[in-house]
Amino acid sequence: MEITSKLSVRAIKNGIFIAKHTTPARLIRRIQQAEGHEPCFQTDLREVCPKGPDECEWAEDCKNSLIADWRR
Repeated sequence: MEITSKLSVRAIKNGIFIAKHTTPARLIRRIQQAEGHEPCFQTDLREVCPKGPDECEWAEDCKNSLIADWRR
């Protein structure tokens, strides 16, 4: 996943500074936090998250991301 212009615009609208080495996952968590949500994108919380695409716009990207071998 890369930082898209749509994601960048949304971050800027929320007053978020995008550093050169900011990862998309970290940026999404900062957007979630700025918009009053739990900053949970691609964290351990995804394993117990009951939300689907109807409740969270990033649910599919979050749940379908790679999981380390030791966690499988």
